[in-house]
Amino acid sequence: MLELEMKAKINKYTRGRIEQILRMAELLEEKTEEDIYFSSPIRDFKETDEALRIRYSGDKAILTYKGPKLDKISKSREEYEAFVSGDIEQILEKLGYKKVLNVRKNRKIYLYKEFKISIDDVEDLGEYLEIELKSDNIKDVERIENLFDDLFLESERRSYLELLLLKKK
Repeated sequence: MLELEMKAKINKYTRGRIEQILRMAELLEEKTEEDIYFSSPIRDFKETDEALRIRYSGDKAILTYKGPKLDKISKSREEYEAFVSGDIEQILEKLGYKKVLNVRKNRKIYLYKEFKISIDDVEDLGEYLEIELKSDNIKDVERIENLFDDLFLESERRSYLELLLLKKK
């Protein structure tokens, strides 16, 4: 299964249009997430465009591997997740993985038609909108692109991790 996804920075020009869509959407949940990203001892994830993270939210911990982006427009990629517990951070560190950065955000998740829409307030970055669709066909990303066009949104392909690392430079 592919995670087809596009993201945009929310600003004073886009906020109103986004709020119009959200009024027609169903709020599914609100939560706080903390993502801890790791570097690999065997390859450079920055070069391969991959990511490995642990996401903590409430009492859940999820280990996620994200493959390279699949196109030049969206953030779509293969993604694998597993619920984990215990000393997963220490296990990864013993295997040579190093912590890169923590990303903290408050997230509101909505359902609009077949799209999952997240409004993220990311610590040290501000507010972003993510629109996601699960599919086996990368061409379905066009449906997200059409919604972006309707909302006059400009896509941001860089991850929160990349944006925070740029900001720290």
